[in-house]
Amino acid sequence: MSRLALLLLFLIFYSQNSFAKIDVVWTGFSINADYKDLEKSAYYTNLLLQRYKNNQNIIDATLISELNLNNFNHINIMTGTQQLSDQTSKIALSVFLDQELFEEFKLPDEDCKKINLPECYIYSINNYYQIIFFDFSKMTFIKAIPFQNIFISDPLAKLDDSQKVDLLELSYQKGNWLNGGSNIQSDNKRETSFVEILNKTQINTFYESYVGINPNNNGFILNKDKIKELIPNYIYENIHLLKRHIANTFLGELALKNNIVIVPYFEGVAIGNKIRGKYADREEAYEITIPEPDFYIDIEIRGFVKKKYKEDENVKGLTWYIYGAGINLKFYEPLLNKVYLDIKMTKADYKKIPDILILNKTNEFVNIINLTYKPLAIEFSDIVNNEKNTKDKINWLKKITKNSTNIDDIVVFSEFLDRIKTTQ
Repeated sequence: MSRLALLLLFLIFYSQNSFAKIDVVWTGFSINADYKDLEKSAYYTNLLLQRYKNNQNIIDATLISELNLNNFNHINIMTGTQQLSDQTSKIALSVFLDQELFEEFKLPDEDCKKINLPECYIYSINNYYQIIFFDFSKMTFIKAIPFQNIFISDPLAKLDDSQKVDLLELSYQKGNWLNGGSNIQSDNKRETSFVEILNKTQINTFYESYVGINPNNNGFILNKDKIKELIPNYIYENIHLLKRHIANTFLGELALKNNIVIVPYFEGVAIGNKIRGKYADREEAYEITIPEPDFYIDIEIRGFVKKKYKEDENVKGLTWYIYGAGINLKFYEPLLNKVYLDIKMTKADYKKIPDILILNKTNEFVNIINLTYKPLAIEFSDIVNNEKNTKDKINWLKKITKNSTNIDDIVVFSEFLDRIKTTQ
């Protein structure tokens, strides 16, 4: 075969396999995936968006800017229109805010005097999002991928609600929240940032297997008495917000680490299989139909705990505390009544806290998230990956399950995940 013919064949093959991208239409930022909880789960974000009214808000502006600045490997994102039509791609993309947590820490008076303030505080904004792909012509769900952003302020005077909204607006400026964290930089955050996730994402219009939380009432149970002291009152009174965050944390990590397709969890979604949202720049709400999971996960939260461990030997006025969580997961196929894994896990970690620092329930809840169930979700999703060696799996099981789970169960479960994962 001549060199010219070989070159032509190469170009044809390369163009078909390397340049083929799926068009995806950007539809906007959704202020909350479950709109009725707007003032509970996105209080300051809602106030921020009200400032812009009919003008483009800063969140949408930074999203569109970042999407236009990047060329993604497998998807071509169309941002030139907010109006979907028959002439555009049938796949749409939106970003949902799942949960907003606004922390306040009062600093010691002597530290405040150094910056000429009688009293001062540090504010931390922890926002949890989901990237949602859906078929807009049918309004049916395709895929969800989570990401998180943390913004920590400099020491400030005590802020009122309006000033907290100013701080939230500052956290969105320049679009840093999309490429590694507004002002918290680490290699891990860059790897799981909005931009990097989209760079790795591939999309099908249809998937054969979905994994999700059992949508029935017994699919997610928890011991409310054993979590009450470590979660904010508004979450305790709206316990579905906690369930949603825990469930989507585990589902999201499984999707990222094992390339499986998950159904995001919203309590009550089994009724009509709809999730409801509202875009920041539009008055009307919308609904997306989500599929019934093919494989179920039952979750049980046995409890959260905080215990004093010891006083620091080297620093006066510094105490070590242990934060812990007990979480059970059961993976099964309901149609066949086949259980793939039933595991009881306990995750604990230490945190050094100055005695002078008084923590409120939001502070305690963020500690629970960052020290227990979020790292547990990351570890679990990593250890069940089929590429993980057996020695690592055994060591992890000894620590997390106290040898109550057989290594063979994890190996079989890893093989199961490998079978149902998507190549797209």
